[in-house]
Amino acid sequence: MICPRCAKEIPDNETICPFCMQEINRDMEFNDFREDGFVQIQAKGDSDFADSENYKPKYFDISEYNIFVIAVIFVLAVSVFTVFSLRFVQKRGSVYVPKYVSTEPATEAETEPVTETIKNTVKKQEISNLYGSWKVEGTEETDYSAIPYFTFAKNGYMQENYGTMIVKGSYKDISEDDQPRIYISTETNLRGAYDYEVTGNDDDGYKLTLTDVDTGEITTLEKTEAKMKQLGTINGYHIDKELLGAWLTKDKKKAYKFVKSGKLKRVSNKTVTYGVYTVDRKNQLIIKYMKDTIKTVELTYKVYGKGNKLIINDTVYYKRK
Repeated sequence: MICPRCAKEIPDNETICPFCMQEINRDMEFNDFREDGFVQIQAKGDSDFADSENYKPKYFDISEYNIFVIAVIFVLAVSVFTVFSLRFVQKRGSVYVPKYVSTEPATEAETEPVTETIKNTVKKQEISNLYGSWKVEGTEETDYSAIPYFTFAKNGYMQENYGTMIVKGSYKDISEDDQPRIYISTETNLRGAYDYEVTGNDDDGYKLTLTDVDTGEITTLEKTEAKMKQLGTINGYHIDKELLGAWLTKDKKKAYKFVKSGKLKRVSNKTVTYGVYTVDRKNQLIIKYMKDTIKTVELTYKVYGKGNKLIINDTVYYKRK
């Protein structure tokens, strides 16, 4: 059946067009209408009309009011479902909310650097504030690299731990005119006269600012615990029994100590180096140690006499008894 208003095809048993709400009148030639206004529908496969007494027409009045009620019910159902879904998710775990990132250029206030304020409990600058170990601020070491650690002791003794090396030295207080100042006498990375200032507290840590009196260069250290690197022995290392033991130069400023485990200790003036070694058949002594990174040196050696004289390169060592 075709609707006379919207010209759309509708079921033959409809009395109102579901598209334009046009009531189908008696003049429609497609159906037989009874006197009471209802349509007589021909049963499928039967030429006779259905029983008019028992027939109930399919009729549904779609009005604006009904559509509004359906829309309200739908919105309420969706809202209730959303609320209960969020509560369920909150009980089971956290809800990820994507962070909004502005694409507009940052303002001048946003680009200003953030400064950290540390409460200072150091009331007076004095030499005792230096006691302990320090490293250059912001530096970190890895399995294959090392950083220096500087230790100030109470008796004016100072040393630098760097990888598998220890460099010994000293410092003294040369403050004058209320200006805290020290003089560092050592072969470390710090040498000469420095003005110093210690700031910080136990919770946030301490910082030591050293200003070179001659150059004005500033070095900032942070308090920490000094560390020493340990090297594993060389794979497949070989030892020479004639090398084992301690060896000293005549002036006792240089020394070597070789042990069966493939490790060694070398002393040169005020520097102590711990390392590992191996030897080959050509009287080559191969030594590994660590400073900023792992270092490898190859030296020639030979044991003379009754095993009490050792020459490494051009330096003569004597067996320590």
